[in-house]
Amino acid sequence: MRHLLGLLLLLTIAFTSCEGRKTQRQALSESIEEFKKTVHFETKVYIPETYLEQEIDTLMSNGFRVKIKTYADMSNAVRFSKIKDTINYQMHYRNFKFDISVTKDHKVIYNESFDKKKVNKAFNYNENLVSGSDLHHFDRLAVLKSIQVNDDPTYTNMVLIDIMYAIPETDRYAIHRMFIDNRGKSNIVQVEVK
Repeated sequence: MRHLLGLLLLLTIAFTSCEGRKTQRQALSESIEEFKKTVHFETKVYIPETYLEQEIDTLMSNGFRVKIKTYADMSNAVRFSKIKDTINYQMHYRNFKFDISVTKDHKVIYNESFDKKKVNKAFNYNENLVSGSDLHHFDRLAVLKSIQVNDDPTYTNMVLIDIMYAIPETDRYAIHRMFIDNRGKSNIVQVEVK
């Protein structure tokens, strides 16, 4: 009888311990998944973080002097967002403004300032471009990547300036060349688009 009573006690303990409760690991895993569904964090990142300004003063071999000043437009940026885990990353790529001044024989022949609106018009970036065209979305998403003087010796009576705009987080870019002659007249030509 004692063996029967002992066996009954063992069976009772075995059945009560297997009541189907979740393990601590399962409970933690489910709790984390529920947390991810209900809580969202947002991180804003600005590139560049603070105001940035750069000036270049170039005396060319053909007698032209070119001054280019680029500076961050603190009120105009392109925003990209992506969600990773529970964090919504908001990437703000600031647009840049730039000023170009060209002198010849100590006389200013060209002096212009460009912002995003003026660049869109000059480079033919507009919202009416069809999807799939080379410059589609450049009006809204492209930011200045580089601007530099091109000291090509074959152009003796003009200045060449290469300007590159690109869409961040993609491999899309467009390079334009600005020609400024010795009378201060300018012309912009698209050189390459990817």
